[in-house]
Amino acid sequence: MSVGRRERFETLYRSHGATVRAFVRRRMGASETDDVVSEVFLIAWRRLDDVPADPLPWLLGVARRVVANARRSQARSISLHERLGQEGSAREEAADVPVERDPRVLRALASLGEGDQEVLLLVAWDELRREQAAKVLGVSAGAFAVRLYRARRRFARALAAEDGLESRVDERPLVSEAL
Repeated sequence: MSVGRRERFETLYRSHGATVRAFVRRRMGASETDDVVSEVFLIAWRRLDDVPADPLPWLLGVARRVVANARRSQARSISLHERLGQEGSAREEAADVPVERDPRVLRALASLGEGDQEVLLLVAWDELRREQAAKVLGVSAGAFAVRLYRARRRFARALAAEDGLESRVDERPLVSEAL
């Protein structure tokens, strides 16, 4: 193992480990977070030469795929337990994550589809630029911009419904302030 390779990996982990952990934690239970983050950085180690100059979107894209694989694996496991007549293992709720957010915003967000939630969270909570978020999802910046626009509109409607408002609202300021 070359010293330069090791130092590059350690710098990558120190710079982005906490962000990757937070990204995974919002999508998985606490008990799975360490395993998923470990797998993300194992992949980063194996593919260190493929990691781009701006590594965060690449790492979050890897994390997104690892989370999806973990969820599929969980679903298969639960299904197997049910078929065998055993009680399936319950997934730890993400509610134990301390979130200092407005409950009405969280309810409005939860009412959206998974795709809309992911687009909004990448921009609002993960604080990625549109170009970075597009890389995480593996889509063009233009396609991401369209998804974000539509997700913001649906979120604004859900938030207005949460507040009991019937009238149209200006979605952009409402979304950026709420999230």
